[in-house]
Amino acid sequence: MSSRPLETAITLVLEDQDEALAEAHRELYPERIAEAIPFSLTLLYPWIPAESVTDADLEELREFFAARSPLEFELTHVAEMEGIVVYAVPEPDAELRATMRALWALYPEYPPYREPGSDPPPHATLGRLVGPSPTSLEAARERLEGLLPARCDVREVALMEEHALDRMRVRVTFPLGG
Repeated sequence: MSSRPLETAITLVLEDQDEALAEAHRELYPERIAEAIPFSLTLLYPWIPAESVTDADLEELREFFAARSPLEFELTHVAEMEGIVVYAVPEPDAELRATMRALWALYPEYPPYREPGSDPPPHATLGRLVGPSPTSLEAARERLEGLLPARCDVREVALMEEHALDRMRVRVTFPLGG
């Protein structure tokens, strides 16, 4: 029996956008392989607990994303959220930020990363600074040397759900722009 409800995340899967970046992510953040979390850019985590998501919730997300345009950006450089993670920075980020903020406004009871009032930047996490396989900003920059900028053209959003503690899968995808 789990000690907490199984979680969900609304994310842009970037795994197929650039294979070399996806491979770098797996090398820098190997625990994500067992968790089945692909190279991605999270729009909202956590969302509704997995067992509580209804068909009406899924339809609301489908309509929300159908009304938004596909997202195009480049991952331009590596940055650090001090003491937490290293990540690839998407630019331009205005549409990503607008999408994230609109999603957070739609679900105020599920603030990003459980931090009410926070406004985390769009980021494609490459690795953690602490944990089972820690990395560093320098190591991430070195590993991504020559891989950035990388263009991303995202046409769908994935609802990821835990099916067991720390084990994710895609539950459903939502097309952007209908």
